[in-house]
Amino acid sequence: MKKDVFTGLAVAALLLFGVSAGNPWALAAVPQESAQGGTIPGTPELIRQIQFMLQTVGIEPGPIDGNAQALTNRAAHQFQLLNGLPITDITNGGPISTDFLEALRRQAAAKMGVMPTPGPPPGQAAVTPTAPTPPPGQAAVTPPTLTPAPPAAAPVPPPPPPPDRFASCQFDPKDFVVGGKQYTPQSFLDEGFGGSTDRAVTNLQQRLTEARNIAEKIGGTALLEVQRQARVLAYFQCRQTIEQAAK
Repeated sequence: MKKDVFTGLAVAALLLFGVSAGNPWALAAVPQESAQGGTIPGTPELIRQIQFMLQTVGIEPGPIDGNAQALTNRAAHQFQLLNGLPITDITNGGPISTDFLEALRRQAAAKMGVMPTPGPPPGQAAVTPTAPTPPPGQAAVTPPTLTPAPPAAAPVPPPPPPPDRFASCQFDPKDFVVGGKQYTPQSFLDEGFGGSTDRAVTNLQQRLTEARNIAEKIGGTALLEVQRQARVLAYFQCRQTIEQAAK
């Protein structure tokens, strides 16, 4: 859906996670229950964190405001269906399944993890493939030399793109990586906000305020997410100024 673009950006929602002695990915403010199939009450803080985690795994929950409305429940039902969990509603003050919370927490943590590149076993050097050696008494076979085909006619280059009137607005492409997909500022604007810069600025300001409030409680790497969201907002505020001046 269109607003899924935000999912990854809030994607990146390190704001969701605190650090505990037993589990570095445990939520800072979510109560834990060890019994499988248990429930905990849906406080506004817990629902806000569930909304952030749903965004992180790529499902749009609507506003991150701690209120379980229709969009939040639609996102929760989608996650439950994809993971073979019972379909239950998320309500303010109502019971929330700890099985659902644990599955959501694990997947959100995995989205933020970095998978290492496998190397050779300890004590074993990397093996570089070599050409096979011919049997004794048999000369090595030299592959025939192939005559390259004549080059194809060069295609007609497309016309140059029109000048970018927002070229003076600086941005970091890494700030627009959402769910592993690289967006341009324009495709991000089109898919996330229907192409409206004014709508993007208003929504980004609200989400940045919410992110700062949560970052103050969590601290640490959560501040990096706040800084990234602030850079994205500054870029679209620059575009908004140019658009208003052209009216």
